[in-house]
Amino acid sequence: MTEGSVVLPEGERVGLFHYRVTAEGWLHLLQQNVRLMSLLGFWADEEWATALFLLQGEQPLLLSTAVVQGRYQAASQYFPAAQWGERMARDLWGVEAWSALDDSPALDDGSWSLAAPLSARPLPVSEGTGQPLPRCRIAPFRTAISGLLGVDYVLADGVMQQVEVQIAAGHRGVLSRLVGLTPQEAMPLVARISAGGFVAHPLAFVRALEQAENRQIDPRERDRRLILLEVERLGLHLFDLAQTAHQAGAGLMASLCDHAREHLAGLCTAHGLSRRLTDSIRLEGSSGVDAMIPFVQAVVQGVAPRLEQIRQLARLSDGRLKTIATVPTELAWDYALGGVIGRASGRYLDMRYMDEGVRTRAMGGAGRHEGDAWARSRQRLAESQEALKIMECIVADYGAESERQAMPRTDEGLGVAEGARGDVWYHVVLKEGRLASVQIRDPLVPLLAVLGSVLEGHEPEQLGLALVSLGLSPAGVAL
Repeated sequence: MTEGSVVLPEGERVGLFHYRVTAEGWLHLLQQNVRLMSLLGFWADEEWATALFLLQGEQPLLLSTAVVQGRYQAASQYFPAAQWGERMARDLWGVEAWSALDDSPALDDGSWSLAAPLSARPLPVSEGTGQPLPRCRIAPFRTAISGLLGVDYVLADGVMQQVEVQIAAGHRGVLSRLVGLTPQEAMPLVARISAGGFVAHPLAFVRALEQAENRQIDPRERDRRLILLEVERLGLHLFDLAQTAHQAGAGLMASLCDHAREHLAGLCTAHGLSRRLTDSIRLEGSSGVDAMIPFVQAVVQGVAPRLEQIRQLARLSDGRLKTIATVPTELAWDYALGGVIGRASGRYLDMRYMDEGVRTRAMGGAGRHEGDAWARSRQRLAESQEALKIMECIVADYGAESERQAMPRTDEGLGVAEGARGDVWYHVVLKEGRLASVQIRDPLVPLLAVLGSVLEGHEPEQLGLALVSLGLSPAGVAL
């Protein structure tokens, strides 16, 4: 069988983009197609190991192989971005990846009362007798970012070397709490998974459900969602710009970004939405679709002049952002880094182009390529202005019909939303109207695999600026 230009071994098709293959077929695909596709995410449980790939033409592919006697062939040997998924699967399910790049704990900090808590036979352990993670030189609560990310390093000649990151302190058991819920019951939890995606996460989830159930949405509700996604992009870009400016000592620019974001939040509440758009995405649509046109008009009129002020002032702090936390282009492609990080490093990939009803005429061209904090700030400014144009194009033909492709109901769906910090993916399996399985790919997952190398060579005093310039939000990974 073939999928795009990738030749797949024979397997069973179990979903629209999902195949199951033998252990031999799995290994053959990993070995033969390593340069023909990008690995976006990886997860495993007691039954199946699954990799999410992106093929040419932005075509997704889910590939699964059976976990036999608690083991499977590691994907990270061929696709290093899989290592965090393998480590988390080992902690949660107790399954082992042969030839894994890293088999150290990712979530279990040694204090868990159960080993492999999601497995059919979790092993009770005495509290505190597990293998503790190394103590971080910079504890999670001392970093400049929102969420719990610990950083350990060796100081050599005044700069950080051998940098390692930890997310165990932020683990919340979200995935286990979602299983068994109805989609309606799961929505409030999904909507709060990460402050970096109050719209993107539930939108990807809802799209996965709609694919699984072969449900079509009204074009006006489709456009309402697209607008909310752009408003969230605008707000998060302003937040990341403000945090970066603050760490760089550019207080005036930070203040302007904060004021612009607060003005945007005020417009949201004035038009019947929550300040940060929490619970704005719903399973069955919303009664407020017609209120979006005056909302967009108010956003464009209120934010556009503020963005112009910020853009002019940004030049004054350019020198302080150059060469900070540089992500090379090759690294961005090899690890499928998305969002601002990827586009500022020369990997221009935007899953919005795959959205039904997308207004491509408003979309920008190629991003930057320098890959440092300066390039990311420039990219955020460009995308903020682009977001306003996209919203204007949507309201110009609000609710326009688009071609719809009929698909069979499979009770399995894959949904994606291009959030402000990258592409968010959800894979759901339904059984008798409840969630039998949920897997989440947050854009931070592949970044964790390279974050240590990106931070190496910086002085410890530069760590805060480096982290906020990357727009890190660990909550989407420490699930």
